Amino acid sequence: MVTRRRERAQVILIGAVSLAFIILGIVVVFNGVLYTETLSSGGTSQSASDADVIEHEIDQSIGCLLVEVEDQSGASDNSTLEDQAVANISAFNTAYQNTTAHSTPAAVNIRDIEATANSDPTLENVNVTVVYDSNSLSHRRDLTIQPRCP
Repeated sequence: MVTRRRERAQVILIGAVSLAFIILGIVVVFNGVLYTETLSSGGTSQSASDADVIEHEIDQSIGCLLVEVEDQSGASDNSTLEDQAVANISAFNTAYQNTTAHSTPAAVNIRDIEATANSDPTLENVNVTVVYDSNSLSHRRDLTIQPRCP
């Protein structure tokens, strides 16, 4: 009779330990799935919103810069209004890269700058290509920016 009780106790103990390991395994797998889900969805959406914010900043900044170029066009050398706009946007690109290098984990570059002026010396628009590269997103967008400052 004592051996039969001992056998039942061993079976119950083995069953309880097995059940504990099964529950622990389910908890570990579920936690891993939640952690992976959080990592995979969080970074991409943040990078996409960063790219949109940077595009908006560049659009407004270059628009204001073009207004300033038009206002100061008579006080400079004999270069054309288009050349002045391209030179100022190139300088802005360098300054913007230096400013965002410490606050954004991405590289932003303004390329292919083409300015168009009207016959009355005012700028019509500027076409630029904005390239945004981060570890999770590479985004390239062509923008047409008109001289305006909000």
